[in-house]
Amino acid sequence: MKKLSYILATMILMTTGCQPKKLGEKLATALIMEKNHYPTIVDHDIFCGDPAHAYTIFKSGLVEKGFVKVLQSKKLGDTTSFISFTTAAKPYLLSTPKDDKISKIQRVKVADEEFGAIKEIRIMSSGNKAIVEYSTIRKKNIFAAAIKNGLKDTLFHKVYFIRTDDGWQLLDKKSEIEFLSF
Repeated sequence: MKKLSYILATMILMTTGCQPKKLGEKLATALIMEKNHYPTIVDHDIFCGDPAHAYTIFKSGLVEKGFVKVLQSKKLGDTTSFISFTTAAKPYLLSTPKDDKISKIQRVKVADEEFGAIKEIRIMSSGNKAIVEYSTIRKKNIFAAAIKNGLKDTLFHKVYFIRTDDGWQLLDKKSEIEFLSF
């Protein structure tokens, strides 16, 4: 699936060839997908040694579904984690840095974020700057229930483009004020 998005982005860039003066939906989509590498994995850290986090996991229903085990209590001085993962959870477990493992933190995959659609393209009066608004869609998995305040299904993003001699380019600027003064 990931290779398909790279192939699609490459094909779109090849068909556009010399980039046109007007920023179209196809070109904007290709540049956004190339820069942000959609689809991406949305991850979440589970603090296995934290009793409050264990309570949240217990209430999420993951124990009943057989993905995790939660200790109800443990003796003073016991260093075992409150949360442990079953073999059913293996497809959702992500590599975790050593420092996090020492602190009993496990990174899990909670969703795949995919490019949705271009909502709006606003080209500035100068014709060489554009603001593009687009959406991404999150396809949640079973571990999305582990997030205490939930996970939004659709996110909206705003990105800034500028036309140079090489064609349209996606900027790293975060603020519209910075963009307008660029």
